[in-house]
Amino acid sequence: MDYRRKRQKKEEEEETANEVYASCSFADLGLHPALCEQLRDRMGFEVPTLIQAQSIPIIILGRHVLINAATGTGKTIAYLTPIIHHLKMYNPRVQRSDGTLALVLVPTRELCMQVYEILQKLLHRFHWIVPGYIMGGENRSKEKARLRKGISILVATPGRLLDHLKNTSSFLYRSLRWIIFDEADRILEMGFGKEVEEILTLLGSRQSGSGGEDAVLRNAKFQRQNLLLSATLNDKVNHLAKISLENPVMIGLEESNSSSKLPCSPRNLFGSIGSKVSGEIKYSGSLASSLSEDYNLPAQLVQRYVKVPCGLRPVVLLSILRNLFEREVHQKIVVFFSTCDAVDFHYSLISEFQWSYDPQPEVNQKQTFVKCRAFRLHGNMEHDGRRATFQGFNTENSALLLCTDVAARGLDFPKVRYIIQYDSPGEASEYVHRVGRTARLGEKGDALLFLQPVEMDYLQDLQKHGALLEDFPLLKLLDSFPLYGQKHHNKNLLSLEMHPWVLTLQKAIESFILMGVHQFVCEELMLSASNALVKISAFWRFDGACGLVMRF
Repeated sequence: MDYRRKRQKKEEEEETANEVYASCSFADLGLHPALCEQLRDRMGFEVPTLIQAQSIPIIILGRHVLINAATGTGKTIAYLTPIIHHLKMYNPRVQRSDGTLALVLVPTRELCMQVYEILQKLLHRFHWIVPGYIMGGENRSKEKARLRKGISILVATPGRLLDHLKNTSSFLYRSLRWIIFDEADRILEMGFGKEVEEILTLLGSRQSGSGGEDAVLRNAKFQRQNLLLSATLNDKVNHLAKISLENPVMIGLEESNSSSKLPCSPRNLFGSIGSKVSGEIKYSGSLASSLSEDYNLPAQLVQRYVKVPCGLRPVVLLSILRNLFEREVHQKIVVFFSTCDAVDFHYSLISEFQWSYDPQPEVNQKQTFVKCRAFRLHGNMEHDGRRATFQGFNTENSALLLCTDVAARGLDFPKVRYIIQYDSPGEASEYVHRVGRTARLGEKGDALLFLQPVEMDYLQDLQKHGALLEDFPLLKLLDSFPLYGQKHHNKNLLSLEMHPWVLTLQKAIESFILMGVHQFVCEELMLSASNALVKISAFWRFDGACGLVMRF
C-alpha cells in the first residue's frame, strides 16, 4: 500500500512538472552560456518554465511583449535574463557612465527589493553590469548619489522614479533601451496611472531611446523595447499596453497559444535567434478591445472556502492554524487581512494567547496555542520593519505571516504551502494575487477563503472567472481536537456555535482579550499619573526658581 501511494505521489509530481516546465534548456532559448551556468549554479534553475520558454526568445529578438500568466510561473526571470544576455554581449563593455539602460517599474517596495535581490544573483559573474533600486521610504540623497555614479539596470517604484526624473539632473537615462512594467495591473490599481503616463512622456513611450535624436545606444538599429507583465487583464492594463507597446507579441492570452504543447526541440519552434518567430506563438498589431477575464490559476492549487459567522472567526482561524502546524511542523502559511489594525490584533493574539487542555489548576500548564514563529507585514509599518519581516519570513523553514494586500502582489516567498484569506478581497481579481503566493513553479499549494453567511454570493463571482472552491470540512477538523483529554464526536450538533470545542476556546479567547484590555487600561492610567507627576514636579521647580510658593 505504501509503495502504491509513493508511486502515485511521484506520478502526480511528474504530471505537475510537465504542466509547468518546458522540455528544453535555457541554452536552447538562445541565452549566453555564462548566463545559463549562472542560472543553474547560483540559482538552481535547470530548465525553464513554459512561460520562460515562450517569452525569452521573443524578448531576445527585441519585440514588445505583453505577458499574461499565472503567478509563480517565473516571469521575473523571463524578462531579466534576455536583458542581461544583451548587456553581456555589449562590446566594449557596459560602463557606469552609460547610465540606466534598463528600467523595471514595480508597484511596491517589497517587490522592488525582491527583483533587486534576484538581479544581484543573476549578475554575480557580470560585475560590470550594475543593479540598483530607488523607492519610497529610502534616503533620497543616497539614491541621488547612486544614480550619479550610474546604474545599469534600475528597479523603481513609480512615485520615486518620477521624483528623480524631474529633480535629479545627474540621473542619466538617455540610453534607456528597456522599460518593463512588472505587475502592471497592481501598479494601476494602486493609483499610479497618472505617474506612469507622465513617466512615459518624459522617457518617450515607444521611441528609439529616451531622448530621440540625442539617444546614444550601443546598437543604433535597436528600437526601444517595452515589456508589460500582468496576472490579470482589465481596461486600465489594456490602455497602458496601447500607449506603451508597439505591435506586441501577446503571450498567455489564449489557451491555444499555450506552450504546453512545446515540442522537445525548442529551436524548431522559435527558429534560430535573429530569425522571425514561427507561427506557433501568435501576435497582432493591435490589442483586442476586450481582453479575457478568466483568471490563470495553477492546476495544482487546491481551493476551499469555509462559512464562519463574524464572531467565531478568531476561534476558527486559531483552530485551523493549530491543526496545520501540528500536522506538519515545517511549513509556511500566509494569512491575509483587510486592515492594518486587524493584522496587529491577530498578531498579538497568536503570539501571546496561551491555553491548556486540562482545567485542573494543579496540572494547568499553559502553552502557546499556535506553535510557530509569527511575522506581520502591512503598510503602516516602518520601512526597516517591513524589510526585516520580508527577509525573516523568507529565511525561516516554518513560519506564519499575517499581512494585508501589501504582500499579495509579485512577492515570491519560498515554500509557502497554505494561503488563508481571513477577510475576502474587495475584488475577485485580488483573490488571484493572494492565492498566487502558493503553488508556485509546480509545487503544491492550498488556499482557504473565509466567508461570512452574507458573503456566500462571492463564490459565484469567482466561479464566473473559472475559480471553483470546495467546502472545507470544518466540523471534522474541530472534532479532531481533544477536550479535557477526550475527543468529542457528537453527531447531533445543530450549528458551529454549539460545538463544545468552539464554546470552550471562545470563552478562553474572550478572557484573554479582557485581561489584555484590563492591563492596557491600567498601563494607560499609570502612564497618565506618571505624566501628571512629571508636569507637577516641573511646575514646582519652575516656580521655586522664581521664589513662589504653590499650594494645591
